[in-house]
Amino acid sequence: MNAIKANYFDAYRSLKLTRDATGVLVAEFHSKGGPFIFAAQDHTDFVDAFYRIAQDRANKIVILTGAGGDFISGVDFSTFGNVADPGVGARFTTKACRFSKT
Repeated sequence: MNAIKANYFDAYRSLKLTRDATGVLVAEFHSKGGPFIFAAQDHTDFVDAFYRIAQDRANKIVILTGAGGDFISGVDFSTFGNVADPGVGARFTTKACRFSKT
C-alpha cells in the first residue's frame, strides 16, 4: 500500500508519523530516532499533534508505539523547570511507563 503523508507529519521532533492508504496511522515516540525520553517540549508538541491527528479524517486507526523496545524509556525532569509541587516528580518512576513486547 502507498503511504499517504499529511503536512503535519514532520512537525514534531519526537513523533514519527506514518499512515498507509487504508488510514492506519502509526505514531512512534522517539528521541533522535532511539528510545523515547519524555521532555517538557514533548508535552507541548503532543497536545498539538493529537489534536491534528484527531481532526484529520483520513486517520481511521491510530497505533501508538515507541522506538527501541520501550514506549517511554525515561523522563528528563530537568526540562520541566520549577514545578509547584516538586514531590510530584519524585513520586513518578519510569517503571510505570514500561510495557512488555507482545
